[in-house]
Amino acid sequence: MSIRHHPDESLLLAYASGTADEATGLIIATHMAFCPQCRQTVTLMEKIGGRLLETLPAAPLSRQALDATLARLDEPVAVAVPPRAPSKDGTPQPLRAYLGGDLSGVRWRRMGPSLAYKPLFRRGGISAKLLRGAPGTEVGAHTHRGMEYTLVLAGGFCDVTGRYGPGDLQVADSHVRHSPIADPGEDCINLAVTTAPLKFENLIQKIAGPLFGF
Repeated sequence: MSIRHHPDESLLLAYASGTADEATGLIIATHMAFCPQCRQTVTLMEKIGGRLLETLPAAPLSRQALDATLARLDEPVAVAVPPRAPSKDGTPQPLRAYLGGDLSGVRWRRMGPSLAYKPLFRRGGISAKLLRGAPGTEVGAHTHRGMEYTLVLAGGFCDVTGRYGPGDLQVADSHVRHSPIADPGEDCINLAVTTAPLKFENLIQKIAGPLFGF
């Protein structure tokens, strides 16, 4: 697998430092399941962050903090969660944690004859969802009120910015106007994160978009 489109260093650093929001963290973690290059970069960032923490001066603790810590030693030990069964279709583990299983078991919601989606969660204005398009499906021309992150899980698509296959991450902001088209051959399945509603140009899509959470 050849991955051509990666998160930039700011996204990887936000993930490594724990400052990324939940949806962005999910899409970066899922990308890294495909991409050893980004896994290596994040590991290096985490090591550098650990070294920097070691250089910070020690912070004094109150007597109450020590007592509270010692008291917790007598608390019941948490029961270990049994490991999940391995994926049967190669679904990345970070995504399986949200799906409760594999992509092959997703119950899709139809948006028409060739498009379907599966909402994962919404936190304020930020949402994460799965999108599925039949071969040759065109999403429709749109721009963005915020950021849109799209990670290809299966199949692929192309638009004015290039072609994207499994593991590739597209980052689109308010300056990007595009109309992604699914590649021929197999369904295109994407994990999409948006920080604000999309701005569709087609009248029907303008009406339908908010109804489906776009």
